[in-house]
Amino acid sequence: MIEKLPLWEAAKQEMENYHFVAGAETQPKWDVSPKIAINVAVAGRFDDGKPTSIQNYIDEASRVIEAGACGIHIDFTWVTDDKGRRLDRDVPPVEAYSAVLEPLRARFGNAFVSNLNVLNGTSFDICVSPAREGLAEVAPCAPGHPEAFCVPAVQALEEAGVKPELAVHSSGEIELAKRRFIDTGILTKPYNWLILYGLPFNVGRTLVSGTWVSDAQDMTQHMFLMVDQIRKIDPTSVITVCAAGRASLYMTTLATMMGLHIRVGTEDTPWKYPNSDARLKDNLEMFQMAKDIAGLLGRTPASANEYRELIGKPTKS
Repeated sequence: MIEKLPLWEAAKQEMENYHFVAGAETQPKWDVSPKIAINVAVAGRFDDGKPTSIQNYIDEASRVIEAGACGIHIDFTWVTDDKGRRLDRDVPPVEAYSAVLEPLRARFGNAFVSNLNVLNGTSFDICVSPAREGLAEVAPCAPGHPEAFCVPAVQALEEAGVKPELAVHSSGEIELAKRRFIDTGILTKPYNWLILYGLPFNVGRTLVSGTWVSDAQDMTQHMFLMVDQIRKIDPTSVITVCAAGRASLYMTTLATMMGLHIRVGTEDTPWKYPNSDARLKDNLEMFQMAKDIAGLLGRTPASANEYRELIGKPTKS
């Protein structure tokens, strides 16, 4: 109970017993989850058009799963393999994804979450076939893609028990996601968002419009804005931020500090640092850097089942 004193006596005692700061215990712990889901997008999209192979996908994924990644994102868009095939066009998606996933499942079982793009195919049904065939647990879908594709695609994912991941590249795409998927009741909670900004675009208007991120201030302002807008829609949303473009791991370091989750990998950036042209050796190097940063900030990688629980999917043994 506070002692009652006249003003000047209280002031006299306060100066005699002056302390510069209050006790550290008066500050409550910050609301930052000790667990962080670190997914890895293993495609080498910035390899200057060099051919890759299915085996390369398997090897890159295996190394990061062994190191503790909770999920693997696989995308064959614009990728030519060592046999001269466009993996997004010349090979049916179920066949291409199965060629990567079967060896990984044989080795790691359900110790990773499969995140697959459903963008490619000569028909809508072929596009979503990896989800319907049970290959994907999570699949990204950009709200800014044409309505005739993205709305039925999210519906198909929900019907197949695959968790849609709303890949938003700008603030406006967040509002579009709300209108197309949330206000219509198509999407079920928890809403699962993937913030993917900072990549350069070649024209002013594309299927997904980007953002201009030229320094840490741009990067930070965009992220705070986009996260705040998502939280206004639903404060319980799960939010993952991609290491993308020149911002590289600076972007995911800020997301880690904010208590969000991250996706790293050579699909969205070739660079180690924003202020140099040093390139990443491989996905494992980037994952280890992100894992180390998380550890220094008091967070540890979530397991595959912890990530499944987070996004509302059943765990697997």
